[in-house]
Amino acid sequence: MKSFWELFLVFMLFSSRVLCLEIGADSVVSINYGANAGFGQDSFSQIVLGMPKGAGPTMGSLDVLSLGKMGDITLFFLDEIMVDGPGYDLAVFENPFFVGGDSNNIYLEVAFVEISAEGSSFIPYPFEFDSTIHPVGNPARYKGLAGVWPVNSNEGVPDPRNPDSSGGDFFDLSEVGLENARFVKIIDAGDSIYDGGWDKGAAGFDLDAIVAIHWTDASNPFMVTDAKAISDTEIIVHFSKSLASDSIFPLEYFKLDSISLTSGDTILVTDSITLILVLHATPSLGDTMPVLTVSQYISSQTGENLLNRYDKQIEKYFGISEVCDSRINTIRIAAYPNPSFGKVMFLANIEQGKPYSIDIFNITGQKVRTIYANSNKVLWDTCYESGREVATGYYICKLNTGGKNALCKILLFR
Repeated sequence: MKSFWELFLVFMLFSSRVLCLEIGADSVVSINYGANAGFGQDSFSQIVLGMPKGAGPTMGSLDVLSLGKMGDITLFFLDEIMVDGPGYDLAVFENPFFVGGDSNNIYLEVAFVEISAEGSSFIPYPFEFDSTIHPVGNPARYKGLAGVWPVNSNEGVPDPRNPDSSGGDFFDLSEVGLENARFVKIIDAGDSIYDGGWDKGAAGFDLDAIVAIHWTDASNPFMVTDAKAISDTEIIVHFSKSLASDSIFPLEYFKLDSISLTSGDTILVTDSITLILVLHATPSLGDTMPVLTVSQYISSQTGENLLNRYDKQIEKYFGISEVCDSRINTIRIAAYPNPSFGKVMFLANIEQGKPYSIDIFNITGQKVRTIYANSNKVLWDTCYESGREVATGYYICKLNTGGKNALCKILLFR
């Protein structure tokens, strides 16, 4: 069995990939299949969530869901709110490919793209179809539509947010007058776009993935909501919303009683709103409650300061302790390592000894396990009740305390 530090090292090696994984769509709101749909339904809905799995310019990916002619699908971003940043803000990935390697002749099945902030009223992206441009597979004919350019990015490499290397089709929120959005609708164009040539769209648009490029809400800077000692050498820190950062936070952002952390301390990112400060030794802070200071400037891709200075008092380290700030009345659950290649440790900021349960669901909403506990730390062996290991994928974990609930999302690899 791997030690904690071995798993932490694995996490650090994969951290850039994991943070990238968080920018894919989280769930499917609705789907309406059109004629000739069917391919990929056996892997729905995971097949359209997360990162694209492109197969390159000369071979269309098979990790896609066919919508069928005039079929449509609406996806939702739970963890990230897309915002209007510099350049493109949204990427849509299908599986077109160059016919015979000719970049001016692409086999494509295009779709209209619509976007919404609240999920009820959708704004269509403008498009331009120019039938005078030949051949019919020339991408210049289909401006503003999705499904035009082949996909190179596969599981985050190259970065799916980079239009210069990832392939796919890119869209700007400013083009439709939105500052932020969480819902994206893809509608197969059917035969409404085509005016001859081979019958593109026979099976409809083949969705691989959609990705948020800028995902920071500029109107609501990040703040620390609570900080708590969970062991003699560990402090868990929760933020008000998704960190949406591309890098591990430097140690200089944190101080204990105005004392900076040292190179022997480490920072563990457990999910999109949670950090754990892992100290190399128990600090000597006397009998008073130490003050954890989170400061400095964390910049987003849209340029604003994501993190307001916010001082939080936490109780003395020795043993598990509750948040001392009475203003904090929410509960939290975190999991580490995340992603995991084996067992998962859940951390819950509830009163020590108070019974609670954790329900674990797969991405389709099926419950795979319920764990009962009365300790702030509880281990999941990543198995069903029967003892059989669960599969690779995302899992949603719900903390139940008899009145309050909290959620976290984890990624397992097998």
